[in-house]
Amino acid sequence: MHTAPADVVFLDRVVEAADQHVQAMLETHHAESSALPHRAAMARLLALVAVLTEPGSAFSGGDRLREPMARCLDRLELLQGPTGLFDGTNLCSPPDSAFTLNDVCLALRLIRALDSPVPVLAEVDARLSGIVASATDAMVSGGVHTPNHRWELCAALAQMNQLQPRQDIAHRIDEWLAEGIDQLPDGMYSERSPLYATAVTNPSLATIADSFGRPELLDHVRRNLTAFLPMFNPDGSVESVFSRRQDQWLAFHGGPFLHLYRRLANQDGNKDFAAAAAWLGTLPLYEPAKLLALAKLDPWLGEVLPGGAVPEAHPSPSDVPLVQSGFAAPELPAPELPAALAPAQASLESCGLHRFRSGASVTTVFGGCDDLVPGVVSGLASNPTFLRFGNGDALLDGVRLSRSFFDLGPFRSQHTVRNGNTVALSETVAANFYLPLPAEKRRKDGIYALEHEGRFSAGMDFSSRPTVVHRLDTGVVVEVLGDRTSLTIGFDGADTSFALELTFRPGGVLDGVLPLGSPGAFQLVAGVGRYRVGSDVIEFGPGLPADPDAPPAYNPGESYRYLAGTNASEGIKVFITGRTKGRQVFTLRALSQQSS
Repeated sequence: MHTAPADVVFLDRVVEAADQHVQAMLETHHAESSALPHRAAMARLLALVAVLTEPGSAFSGGDRLREPMARCLDRLELLQGPTGLFDGTNLCSPPDSAFTLNDVCLALRLIRALDSPVPVLAEVDARLSGIVASATDAMVSGGVHTPNHRWELCAALAQMNQLQPRQDIAHRIDEWLAEGIDQLPDGMYSERSPLYATAVTNPSLATIADSFGRPELLDHVRRNLTAFLPMFNPDGSVESVFSRRQDQWLAFHGGPFLHLYRRLANQDGNKDFAAAAAWLGTLPLYEPAKLLALAKLDPWLGEVLPGGAVPEAHPSPSDVPLVQSGFAAPELPAPELPAALAPAQASLESCGLHRFRSGASVTTVFGGCDDLVPGVVSGLASNPTFLRFGNGDALLDGVRLSRSFFDLGPFRSQHTVRNGNTVALSETVAANFYLPLPAEKRRKDGIYALEHEGRFSAGMDFSSRPTVVHRLDTGVVVEVLGDRTSLTIGFDGADTSFALELTFRPGGVLDGVLPLGSPGAFQLVAGVGRYRVGSDVIEFGPGLPADPDAPPAYNPGESYRYLAGTNASEGIKVFITGRTKGRQVFTLRALSQQSS
């Protein structure tokens, strides 16, 4: 029994934002509904049901939504295949169907929670119930192909079992859960992804806990949310460079974290979670109609936050852009991070990530790339950005190090050690020249098995040949001293060229650098450079003399270039080039325009 008062300001904002979202959908639904994929069609239908069942909504209770809801239902029934599953990128996919069926069940729960029936929803209830019944057998017997799919599938089964109980559903959920939740010691899940933590794993575990009587699963959610507390940035994004999924390359908006920080802040009386929820509540709302649906069914979500945690301001929903993608950057400035989200130092040891804060400066060091065998593939952490540095609005989004060494790609740390305010990163790369085959391995026909030797494949029986090995050791030591971060780069082995790439987020002004041939690319050849956004300045350097044999360019490596691809980052580029002899020391410093 929950007795805490409702947060009327928060709930009113959610209702108004949901209404705006639905109104925008209604203006386009005639053109779009007949072409929507199943997840989008069901998300649209859930939004319509959420506002129609909300007394405070402008759409409450009327017939205005009958026709757009019918269009969504038509689309869903058309897309549900003969097995009961939905197709997407993955055909006849239980996990992809689970995303849709979780929203189906959520909509059914909203309809059935009403104190008095709404006639227009009777048909919606009947048709959605038919979709659940048709899918159940395939969902119980079906499989998955990523770690988070297990929990999304279980969440759908748990809700389906509530609505249409079957013993085989419960048995299958128990089988999946018996594998154990894939949580690393620092609280991250095995995919190390804020996208999948917020979109799949955490909400799925919460749903299973609530719908299947497994409250202990919330402990995994608590640990994950605790681990993410220091990972938020002042611009409203959350650090994701350490992810093993696609968000390792993208800016991830923190809005999707609001739901479960708020729920568990109230359920547990957790003041750190409350501070996070209050701060996130000042940002553009993520999927406001779904947030409304969840708030209507989860009493914890709509309560006043504990400990007096309130946002500095609740912007009027009419002034707040609606965020529909976790990758969308917030368009309004966020208030200052609360202390719970801005400790002086924080680490995710299993991910190789370390963060240091001093005033307005933030240094993020990443050395947790996976061993790229069989290569750069989906599901591995491979982002070569090993350092980020921010000073207020001036952001150095990434520091990368290219070396001209057999086209093996940029520096990615193989070993990461933190000692206080110092983080040491290191990598050894090697390449072989192959000598003639031993006599006993030779073939008269000259045809040898196709074999991959680490860089390329050929019919040469590489593993049977003696080799001449070339190596290059690279060590990077990052030391953080307040608003100053030093970067010491040392090499041992091959004498070749390197290019240190500094990528700044656009919007500022560069000084002290020379333009290169391509737009937005510069080189620092002497002294220090400065990047200024408003009154916030990042000073960097020193530069090194230009050398025609040390090109100022980023090299993604053969694994990308062979396919005419790249993993190059976007932004304003400054290169510092040199030779792999001895060591070089570079400094990043946070300044204000007045002190610079």
